[in-house]
Amino acid sequence: MVNDAVLENYDLNLMRTFVRIYETRSVSRAADLLFISQPSVSYALAKLRRILRDELFLRGPDGLVPTAVAVAVYPQLRHSLEAMDEAVQGVTVFDPRTSRRNFRLLLTDIGEIALLPAVLARIQDLAPSVSVEILPLVYGTAREDLTQGKADAAICTPRIDAPDLVRDQLLVQAYWGICSASHPRIGTEPSVEEFLKERRVVVSEQLGHEHIQQRMRELNYDQPPAVRLPHFSAMPHVLASTDYLGIVPEMVAQIFAAEGPIKMFKLPFSVRAGNVSLYTYRRPGPMPALDWFRETIRDVLQENPDEVR
Repeated sequence: MVNDAVLENYDLNLMRTFVRIYETRSVSRAADLLFISQPSVSYALAKLRRILRDELFLRGPDGLVPTAVAVAVYPQLRHSLEAMDEAVQGVTVFDPRTSRRNFRLLLTDIGEIALLPAVLARIQDLAPSVSVEILPLVYGTAREDLTQGKADAAICTPRIDAPDLVRDQLLVQAYWGICSASHPRIGTEPSVEEFLKERRVVVSEQLGHEHIQQRMRELNYDQPPAVRLPHFSAMPHVLASTDYLGIVPEMVAQIFAAEGPIKMFKLPFSVRAGNVSLYTYRRPGPMPALDWFRETIRDVLQENPDEVR
């Protein structure tokens, strides 16, 4: 708890300085973004250290490294600044028709292929001057990216259990097998034995589909991965020229099969379906622009799931 003496010495400029240093990990870059001199940022940091009685940032090989205290206070300070900025600007109602707001969305490459086109079509219709920046989703850091304000929303399959995030379920997707349309051994309904004899193309665990790998272990699938890919998007190109197999969500399998020499087949064993969900930070008060962004994504993907690309 911050006491009254601390609050008396703490002002808005110090908050902004702290947030910029945290996000850039650099005093000089923070100064550039704040349009003030580097000594002014250094002075503010020294004052912050006295007020909070902590070093806040330590020097590391790649820039400043936040201490545990800095990590703990950053989310609250960032979101407090956002709320104050909206209040000062008089933004009590967000008007998408005139806004030039930039929103940041975390997505995997699957999300970019299968979900993003429908979302952007709706945003273009409702908010023609709004822009959307797509950031690569890494499951292990998604919660931190949202709570620290690096992104406004995230869409992913694995569940993120965190009390400070709002979760909206969007779609439920079964998994299908895919392979070359001319695969010499795999038909539309292979047996378990036939599947287990083949080698697979797998994707990085950072994309959050680890439960598929777990299911393979339960089936005593002992074939080493033929290829490990950082993303799904290269998979159809690899499968088209090899006899390897892949496992992907149904909508992605449909896209791959429609766009190249790839065929879908039913998996001869059960795999837990993927729940595609939207995650946003649970803010203490309304934020009209971010609320609109969340509701737009939620509505378009829940509205007509069969029409999502």
